[in-house]
Amino acid sequence: MKRLTCKPQPDKETSILIGAGIRTHLEEELRNIGADGTVVALVDAAVRTSHPEVVSDSWRCIELPGGEACKTFTVLEDVLRQMAQWRLDRGTVLVAIGGGTIGDLGGLVATLFLRGIDLVQVPTTLLAMLDSSVGGKTAINIEEGKNLVGSFWPPRVMLADVEFAQSLPREQLLSGLAEAIKMGIGFNRELFELLETHRDAILDGDTDLLTKVVAMAVQDKIDTVESDPLETTGRRQCLNLGHTLAHALEALGDFKMLHGHAVAQGLHFCLGVAVDRDLLANDDAQRCHALLEAYGFRREPLPPAQDLAPFFARDKKMSQGQLHFVVPTAIGACRTDACAPDSFAFS
Repeated sequence: MKRLTCKPQPDKETSILIGAGIRTHLEEELRNIGADGTVVALVDAAVRTSHPEVVSDSWRCIELPGGEACKTFTVLEDVLRQMAQWRLDRGTVLVAIGGGTIGDLGGLVATLFLRGIDLVQVPTTLLAMLDSSVGGKTAINIEEGKNLVGSFWPPRVMLADVEFAQSLPREQLLSGLAEAIKMGIGFNRELFELLETHRDAILDGDTDLLTKVVAMAVQDKIDTVESDPLETTGRRQCLNLGHTLAHALEALGDFKMLHGHAVAQGLHFCLGVAVDRDLLANDDAQRCHALLEAYGFRREPLPPAQDLAPFFARDKKMSQGQLHFVVPTAIGACRTDACAPDSFAFS
């Protein structure tokens, strides 16, 4: 088991556990943070069915279908009203158990209910372990775009049991691995090479390798988040490598496209942008394209530019008419590049 700590703000600290079979540590971790009041589990209904042991009989429980459809004002209000009807106090701890959408919604619930209650994240998809459960970003979607309504609310504990990943459908496992590839391309050459060298074993769900992949990616995210907690200096924006196009594709497709698959297309795209702007050597770009394709992410034709451009213009990295687009500059490094949102060639 790996134990890491993320401290994005002086008064906010997240204890992070990563390993196989560690969901049995959840109640102990709740005691460690002083959870002696009511515990509410916000849980993906499918996870509750397949892993009933993860929700204690002593907790209150709200089951929801996972997926982007749960990240709406309607669902947010329903959850908050249910908690209000239970007459909970500020000693309540909310445990979000599921994929990234449950985690995003749960985080926003925790920051809003009674102006803030403690949050514990138990991601059950590889994607959520690598990405959304660390760093404190919470969000729901609106018609104008993905994750445009949210806040920063770091969890007290994040517990990533990689055994959950072994039972994921193949497409869900790949979706998470796209985020791992993103971290390799943009932040960690050693992780990139690990993904290159051990592809077959990783795809077979080897828990030792998955633990190592998650721990390496999460440590890089911790370092980035701690250097720019509220995304004010531009460094944390780099975690959105591949995401500008990904979020546009997801919104354009009514959020039916798996996030990791959209990110993979975004990575292919930003590699091309970087080469075109002489920011990345073509040999490095080709090696990155090859890694994506080795995990099944071929470059797909993109929708027309006029369909994508409005989403680029509403991207959260827009400032004073300029989009701070994230581009790789070498394997294991990236930066933002300011440009007009209508300056991209999508063909």
